[in-house]
Amino acid sequence: MAPIGGVGDPESSRMRYLDGWRGLAILLVLEGHFLSILPLNTGRLGVDVFFCLSGFLMSGLLFIKQQPLSIFYKRRISRVFPVFLFFVVSIYSVAEISGADFSSAEFFATLAFLRTYLPLEIGIWQGNVPIGHLWSLNVEEHAYLLMSLVTLLPWARGREGWVLLSSGTLCILIGLAYVRLGPLAPHSGDLGTEVAASHLFIAAGYRLVREHYRWTVSSWLPLLSTFAAACLYSDIAPWWAPRLLSPYLLAFAVNHLVDAHVAVRALLSSRLMTSFGIWSFSIYVWQQPFFVLRAEFIGGSAGAFVVAMGVALASYYFLEDPCRRWLNARWTQGRTAEGARSG
Repeated sequence: MAPIGGVGDPESSRMRYLDGWRGLAILLVLEGHFLSILPLNTGRLGVDVFFCLSGFLMSGLLFIKQQPLSIFYKRRISRVFPVFLFFVVSIYSVAEISGADFSSAEFFATLAFLRTYLPLEIGIWQGNVPIGHLWSLNVEEHAYLLMSLVTLLPWARGREGWVLLSSGTLCILIGLAYVRLGPLAPHSGDLGTEVAASHLFIAAGYRLVREHYRWTVSSWLPLLSTFAAACLYSDIAPWWAPRLLSPYLLAFAVNHLVDAHVAVRALLSSRLMTSFGIWSFSIYVWQQPFFVLRAEFIGGSAGAFVVAMGVALASYYFLEDPCRRWLNARWTQGRTAEGARSG
């Protein structure tokens, strides 16, 4: 998401450090895939950082600004679908040409954001096409639908924050139950929306509750909360720790970035961090096949990373950004014309 507002605009400043938070998320994913130096599961940590930001932003649009659902969905489509559709069609076309074995059910389930669940006989990480990372987009799209449904529930009005916090906590409990069930649990495991949406829902719900009570915290607590959450993704942390504690810690951190020390916000607002944040969606979508095939590149992981970044930047500047701008402009013109006719 590009920064909005003008120079000196508080909203512009806020969006810059949120873009930096998104940049932190994609850098963690890249570290986990192409470096793996840190003694943490930085790939999953990065995705959970993404999830919390998504929940924070979506709750602002749906419940605070009360953006009409038609506009909300159009914005999501313009942001996600051009790159997503091009990637899916491209990667399955290359797989077909190279003779990789996959079924039409896998292809259509991927297009429908249902690949985490379907087909039942082969999990998203077990196929021969490198699209396993799209599980997180499945969760995002499902969460958008579920959160928008909350706006339509009469009994939830005025209680949306608590409904979302309760939903996120339920996701955590389901995840813990799946671990106890072992082989009897659904094959989607902790990648299913009913488990992985915990970070989204808790960050979204916390924002609404905080909006009501308007409390502030010490300027170093967001950083400490992020650091504490990161430690939960280490090999020495108990298996239940990231599932049970990480959603609350990361939700707290992203919601209180506004209270964070000026040095933290300055770092997140730096050109490097915000640039990676703006490019993050294209980077995330395209990096996976290069990560999977990194041994085939000259220089191994380093060579694969360079090529992946080149493809991702081309995707952003020649596909994602132009398509998003064009679609949003068309839809804005349509609303303007409709308003003129009705007036």
